[in-house]
Amino acid sequence: LRGLPLKATRETLDAMVRSCQAIGAKVVLVGMMMPPNFGRRYAEDFAAIFPAVASARSVPVVPFFLKGVADRPDARDWFQPDGIHPLAKAHPVMLDNVWPVLAPLL
Repeated sequence: LRGLPLKATRETLDAMVRSCQAIGAKVVLVGMMMPPNFGRRYAEDFAAIFPAVASARSVPVVPFFLKGVADRPDARDWFQPDGIHPLAKAHPVMLDNVWPVLAPLL
């Protein structure tokens, strides 16, 4: 979430997935979205990286890890003072986002 070049972000994410697969790990790609201050186009292109890498590497993907947390009208109340890390009350929501994709791999 530092606004790095998208090509480098995609290449790094792809390399991480390939490295995990190379040692036999089961991979779930957990997607993230950029804050709106990066601009709509950058945010859309960033979000598209996760399903593209997941498709290219044949791994399941959670489209947005913080769905139901960061996109709430009262989202600020669900994060620590740094505005980045969710509070404990957000954990069950995050689990609900990940579990349907993760459970079949266990």
